[in-house]
Amino acid sequence: MRTAPSDPVQPFGRRGTCPALSTPMLTGDGYLSRIAFEADIAPHDMMALCELAEQHGNGLIDITARGSLQFRGLTRESACDLENDVLALALPLRDGLAVETSPLSGRDDREIADGGSVAGGIRREAAALALHEKLAAKMSVIVDGGGRLRMGDLLADIRLKAMRLDHRVFWQLLVGGPESKALRAGFVEAGKTADVVLLLLVHLAGKGPLARGRDLDLRTIKAICGDRLVDSESQGETSAPSSPLGLMAAGNGTFAAGITPAFAQVRASDLSRLCGLARGFDIETLRPSLNHSLLFFGSRDACDALMQTADSAGFITRAGDARSSIAVCPGTPGCASAFFPTHDLAAFASRELASMLDGSFTLHLSGCGKGCAHPAPSLLAFSGTADGLAFSFSGRACDPQDGILPFEQQRTALSRLARLCEKEHKPGENAADLLARLGKEAIVAALRQDDR
Repeated sequence: MRTAPSDPVQPFGRRGTCPALSTPMLTGDGYLSRIAFEADIAPHDMMALCELAEQHGNGLIDITARGSLQFRGLTRESACDLENDVLALALPLRDGLAVETSPLSGRDDREIADGGSVAGGIRREAAALALHEKLAAKMSVIVDGGGRLRMGDLLADIRLKAMRLDHRVFWQLLVGGPESKALRAGFVEAGKTADVVLLLLVHLAGKGPLARGRDLDLRTIKAICGDRLVDSESQGETSAPSSPLGLMAAGNGTFAAGITPAFAQVRASDLSRLCGLARGFDIETLRPSLNHSLLFFGSRDACDALMQTADSAGFITRAGDARSSIAVCPGTPGCASAFFPTHDLAAFASRELASMLDGSFTLHLSGCGKGCAHPAPSLLAFSGTADGLAFSFSGRACDPQDGILPFEQQRTALSRLARLCEKEHKPGENAADLLARLGKEAIVAALRQDDR
């Protein structure tokens, strides 16, 4: 039984710290603990977790972009009690190195290859070598077998992506960052994937806990991997991902209902109520999933019924919902680093910019410059600073700013932008193309315009 005095606690600091069940992080609304799953859980398991969130914390639960659960508002003592109670549930919790794959892996009719077995092999070998004790805290490996769920926006130190080359399945090796920015190192045959990843992880472990995938260059990777790595001029064939929302096939006559709480945060009582209804509809299992979503598995009729109920309760159930196009962190008061209440501005933006938020781009609202909710670039990114609300066009929250708005002008600035886009919009043009056509100068001018 662990007790509070010996409990390792992380202070909240720069992006890169990583909370966990055994290492809670101190933030604005108390301590925060995080758990991730390696398999599905039953609705009653999630209901038990919701009860613990209310018993030990403030009753707020976050679902992260990678599908982890975060418990908020804990004290140092209650964080220890939470750990003991969660472990007593004997759930399939992920431990050690983060090796992530799609929650639909092995049951997705669109995937090129099942990444689950590859990921399992990497986890076992990494655990046997105790690599998680030597690697950076946020070191991550993504095994993307293709399919319905998009994994390309997630940061990864090492990424394997299934592709078809000349009618054979290979795994493309990418290193450092999101897929769009990663170093493309070559291709690996299916039977050699775990070996390649382990060799790279061992190399990084030898460099110390600050080494990351971005520190690897092509020459080093080829020297480490040798003839396991295959060069190819072909880009290969990939599958087109889709939104994690709505109804999707999950194999063997089973379906998945993709449901997301607005702005990635939900009251435990509301989530528990939804899971109770899921049990009543004979939903068999569920799993927190990518892009802050929950996947509920069951018959088509059960999933349809649950989505209708969830929609009525304020959850997001379809890709066209404007709220699903906004990436937002907890903001104040939940985060000690934040400068403004991000969820208030996100709710306003989802109404005021509804016609722009068509899924063609992500509006990023960050409480500070770390940009935790959306590390990748966005056409429009806003972040809190001591001087006001900074904004950048086609950049990240941490990038050089194109301007700063006084906090009291943030809503009027978004309204001006909405009017500009409504005026300039052409029939059939999506919002991303419209913003690109308008360009930085026009957008910055609209946001900074004096309201007199």
